Amino acid sequence: MRIRKLGLRRYGRFTDAFIDFGERVAGFADLHIVYGPNEAGKSTAMSACTDLIFGILAQSRFNFLHPYATMRIEAEVEISGGIRRFCRIKRPHNSLLDEADNPVPDTLLPGELGGLDRSAYNTMFCLDDETLEAGGESILASKGDLGHLLFSATAGLADLSARLGAVQAETEAFFRPGKRSGGLAELKKNLAALNEERERIDTLATEYARLVIQRDEAAAAYAEAIAQRSRTQARMDEVQSFINALPRLRSLRALRTELSPLARLPVAPSSWGRDLPALTSRQTVLAAQMRSVTETVVALQRELDGLVVNASACALKSRMELLTDLRARYVTAAKDLPDRRLARAEERASFDAARSGVRAGSRATPPLHRRDGISP
Repeated sequence: MRIRKLGLRRYGRFTDAFIDFGERVAGFADLHIVYGPNEAGKSTAMSACTDLIFGILAQSRFNFLHPYATMRIEAEVEISGGIRRFCRIKRPHNSLLDEADNPVPDTLLPGELGGLDRSAYNTMFCLDDETLEAGGESILASKGDLGHLLFSATAGLADLSARLGAVQAETEAFFRPGKRSGGLAELKKNLAALNEERERIDTLATEYARLVIQRDEAAAAYAEAIAQRSRTQARMDEVQSFINALPRLRSLRALRTELSPLARLPVAPSSWGRDLPALTSRQTVLAAQMRSVTETVVALQRELDGLVVNASACALKSRMELLTDLRARYVTAAKDLPDRRLARAEERASFDAARSGVRAGSRATPPLHRRDGISP
């Protein structure tokens, strides 16, 4: 991957600034030196290259002029697919855009570096004042090989000596010539113990065959024992069912003994079984009615027993019977009286009408004269 043009559109102290590295010139080293006074923005441009490839950090320190939402880095890059234009904005995801501002995979540019991550990239290609100072301090504080120290200073690995010391100590703890202790010695002891265990449990082929036969015989005996246990359990369950039935058997025999005197009785019709519920219900109803009637009879009997005979009233029995007959006639006459009155009114009206007709006829008819001149 080669950056042909870097655009600091809105990044750090820059606005619409561009660095054009031009095309690769054949036959010449592709090396560019960016120089300028202090605070000119050289470190800012180097950080812009890193942020272009790996993304702008969540807590970036280059937002002192442009807010996070407006930060933008542009570049024209030569990659394996040709020359393409990209821009990087401040966003958690999909922050790498193409020239049409459409999102492209964030791993596109790091993939062109062979999987190099941000930390390794900074260590190898981003040498600055802080890295140089840390390397110098490592040289002053270290007592190791000077070549290692110089390499750590130039490569940005300020703690290389400490790491080498830790690795050396770990190596000596694992193995030291002439020593019986250490990680390797412990592993050898474990390996010897495992070999002894393997030899102890190792078995000859003939012994193995004998053990296989014994295993098969034991398995067959076990299967037979399981089957026998199942049969025994079934028989035990059957016997237990017989034991549980003994009380009912005794009850059945007692009932048969109780019913034996009734053996000569005729067999009841089969319909009795169907009629029995209705008859039982009817019997219950009749019993209730009988109790009610009995209670009523008893109450009336008590009331009758409590009556006092009046001799004077008994002497009037014949007269009471006559009055009863007369009362019946009176009631009948009272019922017929309206009809008779209505009939009388009708007869009177008919009579009055007839009488009126007779009077009117007598006034309209002239007197009759006999031929002999004598009036009738």
